[in-house]
Amino acid sequence: MVKNSILIGLSGALLTGMIIGVQATLSNRGGNIIGPIRTGVLTNLGSGIFAILFIVITLIWRTVEWRNLPNPTLWMLLFSGGLGVLVVIGVSFSLRYTGVTAGSAALILGQLLISMVVDAMGWTGQEVVPITWQRVLGLIVMAAGLFLLMPKNR
Repeated sequence: MVKNSILIGLSGALLTGMIIGVQATLSNRGGNIIGPIRTGVLTNLGSGIFAILFIVITLIWRTVEWRNLPNPTLWMLLFSGGLGVLVVIGVSFSLRYTGVTAGSAALILGQLLISMVVDAMGWTGQEVVPITWQRVLGLIVMAAGLFLLMPKNR
């Protein structure tokens, strides 16, 4: 039987994946109109504006403590945000050639490849999840699904 916490996590991940699909669609459209670099920069500018608004609201309501953040964590997260610019540039560039469905599937497969290594190495500080033949087979199935999703007429 599956634990409720796992179901909650999967539901949150599914919803987040759907939001990413919407963002990928908008980034693809923007990239086709103004180019991938400007799309990446403007999209992340929007993210920054949302982040500033969130920080201001939490400071007013005093719901989140923003002082005393560990320095390495702060820099790690700022770098991660910078990678977001590259993500949006890559999405707005790639999806014009693959379409949203196949492009999104390729993005997910890339995330899974990196995530499997991260899990196996324990880099997130969580319990190590070893690479097994079942997990590798899952990636192979995903790659086969990606192949089936690729447009045949482009």
